[in-house]
Amino acid sequence: MFEIRIDGIEPLLAKFDKLEDQITALQRTMPAELEAWQRDDMKRKYTNMTVEVVNNETNATTYIWPTSRTPSGRRRRFQRPKQHRPATAGPVVRSKRPILRAELLAQLWDRMVKLTAEAVKWP
Repeated sequence: MFEIRIDGIEPLLAKFDKLEDQITALQRTMPAELEAWQRDDMKRKYTNMTVEVVNNETNATTYIWPTSRTPSGRRRRFQRPKQHRPATAGPVVRSKRPILRAELLAQLWDRMVKLTAEAVKWP
């Protein structure tokens, strides 16, 4: 029937193997770069990050809150009279600001693009 023959495929396969090794190394360094972004750019003293490695996949997750996670400590010292108001629908919106500022997102994007460009190069 048909016969397809390719000569000189071994150098191409060797390049793909090198590229695979670079991507595997990138999977190990990406969570560290995310943690560095939190410390340096977000000015977090304690980074809140989870890293999950399943088979050939690495997931690094961080949580960002619009307000503090801990209660502010302000408590009423006395009971005020109840004010009767009509019920409002929906959740209370504290602020219209985005949770993650555009500057921080741009800094994260630049860090990840730079890391990927340095780590993965065509052999």
